[in-house]
Amino acid sequence: MESSSLLAQFLANGLVTGASYMLVAAGLTLVISTLHIYNFAHGEFYMLGGYAAVAASSLFGLSLVPTLLFAVMCLALFGLLVERTIFRPLTGRDHSSSIIASFGLSALLQNGALVAFGAEPMALRSDLAGVPVQIGPVFLTGQRVLIVALAALVVLALFLLLRCTWTGRALRAMAQHPTVAQIAGVNVRFVALVTFAVSAALAGLAGALMSGVFLVQPGNGAMLVMKAFTVIILAGMGSVGGAVVAGLALGIIEALVSGYIGNGMRDMAGFFLVILMLLLRPQGLFGQSTERS
Repeated sequence: MESSSLLAQFLANGLVTGASYMLVAAGLTLVISTLHIYNFAHGEFYMLGGYAAVAASSLFGLSLVPTLLFAVMCLALFGLLVERTIFRPLTGRDHSSSIIASFGLSALLQNGALVAFGAEPMALRSDLAGVPVQIGPVFLTGQRVLIVALAALVVLALFLLLRCTWTGRALRAMAQHPTVAQIAGVNVRFVALVTFAVSAALAGLAGALMSGVFLVQPGNGAMLVMKAFTVIILAGMGSVGGAVVAGLALGIIEALVSGYIGNGMRDMAGFFLVILMLLLRPQGLFGQSTERS
């Protein structure tokens, strides 16, 4: 394969992985910017989305689209439950309380998945996985093309939600100044519920989509949440648009590093970029500096 064709193939593979990163990171950014909660169990939402998709397909015999909808609905409801039972009682306390609680939830979900589904990896069986798609010199499966296309549509819908609806304006108001938002009549509890539902649904969708590409297992979320925080640091805290761009960029960079240097260096690339970003531009690519002259 010629070098230009090889590069195009690596870029396409990176877009597929980056699409999952941007969905997970966008959801986590919403929670951090709106509620100031650093949810380290967010990766387990991704893992549960994968298991929900596998269960819907194998147990209920659903086709791909209903399977994805089932996973999104399950994780949205689970996000509501987590906000109501775990994080809402911690409102007003020190941030360390929610961080510790999220670590505990992460361990609980990992071990719960191990007991419920076992340690054997699973995968979503989709007819699209065997459909070849050629775009110029790039070869992909229908499943991978669907991941990129659907992720793009969902991100567009998220931006329309944030910009064009009252709920979106309430979320942005909470992110900018919670006290003023409450004085203006924003229902803080409703905003928190919506934020967690949307955040968990995005992670669940990413997990469901990628379950047809990578194997699903209880430990999937641990590395994914680290990738999500990597994206957020690169983009800048609180920037959903930045998380989308940085997520795609990280996926492409990892694909290039894996292809040209070696798969063993793939995960190290993102963490190296984080260190470099913290040294050169601590506020991230799209964040605003807090320094005063």
